[in-house]
Amino acid sequence: MKKFFKVVVALLAAITVASVVAPAATTHAATSVDIDASAAIAIDADSGKIMYAKNADQSLPVASMSKLLTVYLLRQAIKQGKVKWTDTISPSKSMAALSQNRDLSNVPLRTDAKYTVKELYQATLIYSADAAAMMLGDVVAGNQTKFVKMMNTQLQDWGIKDATIVNANGLNNSDLGSNMVAGTGKDAENKMSAKDMAILARNLLKDYPDVLKTTSITKATFRKGTNDATDMDNWDWMLPGLVASYSKLKVDGLKTGTSDAAGDCFTGTVKINGMRMITVVLHANGSGTTKRFVQTAKLMSYVVHNWQTATLVKKGESVKDHSTATVDKGKDKTVAISTSKALKTVVPTGTTSADVTKTYTSKKLSAPVKKGATAGTLNVKVKGDSLGYVDGNSGRVAVTTKTADAKAGFFRLLFRGIGEFFSNLF
Repeated sequence: MKKFFKVVVALLAAITVASVVAPAATTHAATSVDIDASAAIAIDADSGKIMYAKNADQSLPVASMSKLLTVYLLRQAIKQGKVKWTDTISPSKSMAALSQNRDLSNVPLRTDAKYTVKELYQATLIYSADAAAMMLGDVVAGNQTKFVKMMNTQLQDWGIKDATIVNANGLNNSDLGSNMVAGTGKDAENKMSAKDMAILARNLLKDYPDVLKTTSITKATFRKGTNDATDMDNWDWMLPGLVASYSKLKVDGLKTGTSDAAGDCFTGTVKINGMRMITVVLHANGSGTTKRFVQTAKLMSYVVHNWQTATLVKKGESVKDHSTATVDKGKDKTVAISTSKALKTVVPTGTTSADVTKTYTSKKLSAPVKKGATAGTLNVKVKGDSLGYVDGNSGRVAVTTKTADAKAGFFRLLFRGIGEFFSNLF
């Protein structure tokens, strides 16, 4: 039924998405866009710069997009050597029963079979398999209760305080039966804001960029060659060649989410013009089965034509009027300072150097001072841009010392003090 459904909407989807994105190909960029969804955000994956936000801080149901957090924790466990791709696990009786529910998105699992972490990982990302995602949680933490606690802890570590996580797959708890985590509420559902989802996606891409090798797979077969072989068509219909793709937006991830409460959601990503963007659309409005992709295409197109990458600060750049810093009780009294790293971010199209303001805030230095010590902060702002960064960064770059300065000896300090005393008399 699901495959037949996709075929029926294919032609309509292609026409709808093309009509939304095509106008942005003109030379006149739109100055604003209204995404028809309960909430939406677009960020630059590298810098975390927000390029569009609509109701981005409100916590809303996110459904299966929750699986990105499950995948992050799995990848973390693999990196730490606690889990291997070849590790196997068998489902409990209740988990196997959940996997046989075809009203959900699932691959069939059997209690008398063993499944590798790798194939459960692929089923989770490509086909959004609900029971497979929960089994990954068992692999990482031992049971669902411990895994949900890990999920919440990870979000808090990223500075996300307003999320509600009750399970590993994003289903309403009412669908889980005995697999529900005790104390989470029989009708509870995972909730995050669009901004929270963007932070999650950004961390996943930063720490495990090869996740895109899996999220970009359009079709695969689970348990190929067995009686349980299941065709897995990726629910991300914006992937090249699928029903909601667009030739100028080579989307390669990440994850859809759908439930009665969440509506049609999508966390997408694409790299274009040297910029990797992440977009989140929560509860897309409109008609048709491709509305989340229509709104995502509109948002991505807006970003492409209204934002551009720029290096606002170069590494080793001297701060205007502040090429040196005073060192209290230092042997040399001053040290040369410069920016510790480059600030590469995105700015509105058409931004010039005249639109960029750099403000330096110094820090008191006392000898001894090592090379590379923080001497202050360079704050960079772009005229007309008030959206900020998802991590709270306002475009700051540390300014550090280029050389060291030892502490002056007793007699040097003594004679220096005498000299300053007499100079102040005149």
